[in-house]
Amino acid sequence: MRHQFIILADGPDALIEFCGISLLERLLRTVQRLGLTKAIILSATPDVLASHLDEPSPHRARVAIDLRHRAPGSLSVRQIAEAWPNEAGHVIVIRGDSVFDSRLIELLDDQNTTAALVDSAPPPSLQPLVALSPNTSRGRLCGAGLISRDWVKSHDGLFDQAWRAEIEIGEIEALDIAGRDWHHRAMRRQLHPIWFPGPAPAQKQIARRVLIQAAQKGSLDFPAMVHGPIENFIISHLCRTPITPNQLTAMTNIAAWGATFLLATGRLGWGAILALAVGVLDGLDGKLARVKIETTKAGKLEHWFDTFFEHSWWIAIAYYLQSSGRLPGAFFYLLLLMGAEAVAGLAKFSVIRSCGRTLDELGDFNRIVRLIGGRRNIYVWVFALGVLLGAPAEAFKIMSIWAAITAVVQVPRAAFAFRAHRERRASLEFPAEA
Repeated sequence: MRHQFIILADGPDALIEFCGISLLERLLRTVQRLGLTKAIILSATPDVLASHLDEPSPHRARVAIDLRHRAPGSLSVRQIAEAWPNEAGHVIVIRGDSVFDSRLIELLDDQNTTAALVDSAPPPSLQPLVALSPNTSRGRLCGAGLISRDWVKSHDGLFDQAWRAEIEIGEIEALDIAGRDWHHRAMRRQLHPIWFPGPAPAQKQIARRVLIQAAQKGSLDFPAMVHGPIENFIISHLCRTPITPNQLTAMTNIAAWGATFLLATGRLGWGAILALAVGVLDGLDGKLARVKIETTKAGKLEHWFDTFFEHSWWIAIAYYLQSSGRLPGAFFYLLLLMGAEAVAGLAKFSVIRSCGRTLDELGDFNRIVRLIGGRRNIYVWVFALGVLLGAPAEAFKIMSIWAAITAVVQVPRAAFAFRAHRERRASLEFPAEA
């Protein structure tokens, strides 16, 4: 982060618990992930906040907190001036009783002049939550701004009145977050940044639903579309418990390797049921981490764990079908499946490296391929149906052939996407002369 922070937080509003953590805790976790190492908290209730912040939390432990007291009542510009960090030319002033998408803070941190975050067109899902936020001709005030030392020195009186008045007349730049390109690479979709003040008790369910839905990745396969609502329901309850994402990851892997054992020993029905359950369990850890801002470096290893147990399933199925004589050519189909997966994976990786987006996001056809193409969830559903119908060998053949067909479709599509992206970059770097 380029700028220092002054967080405006008073109890009890900043300490409202939302999805298992307080609003102030959520903000501190967010700024720690962005690299902030120190923050000033300006509060009329410092003792209440100090008691809350004394509770250890590894997800904000790297942020050194300077808790400053101010007189009760409406915030004045002078009070901000008195808390101003030495030598800072600009400071981000942000409400500690609100929810902010990290991308909004990054946008504000990129600015060099006094500016305020506004939203002239909140999406329908956010409108009930932001209805009471101050409104201006430029949009609703999000509750965060970048303020210069000169602005603070040249103003007096109540902060909210001076701030809002100068936004109205254009003296302060209004950074409108509506209408921007908010493609979220990690989430594989366009996602308007979430922001809203602390929800009233009657609105907590709406706010929780908005936050959990924002943690849902895009460009899903068909089984994942079925899993999504189930995962969201479970997360809406799990987020209020002490259960951590890493504990969910461990639970998922125990279940996954249990499925491997069952499949390898011929207990195909129970193995398929457990593999189907893992399809839901596997989406919980990442979603919980995003909702509670508990992502860690160790959590990134989860994708490697997924790859290991996923391939162990196909090997276990092939081993049993081959050794039992139910499919003498099982290892051939195993090689076809894994080879096709490797080729398709390399093609998709090349698109991510060159285009900055997944192949599945680039066009409706690619999204259809993602929906029904060969992937772990699709394979598990196909195999479970085959076991149910008493035809596991035929199901394994279909899995392998479907993987090969998917690779045959995706490789040329990846090459086309790569070429189109290169031509687009060339046209921008060397525009044709008029």
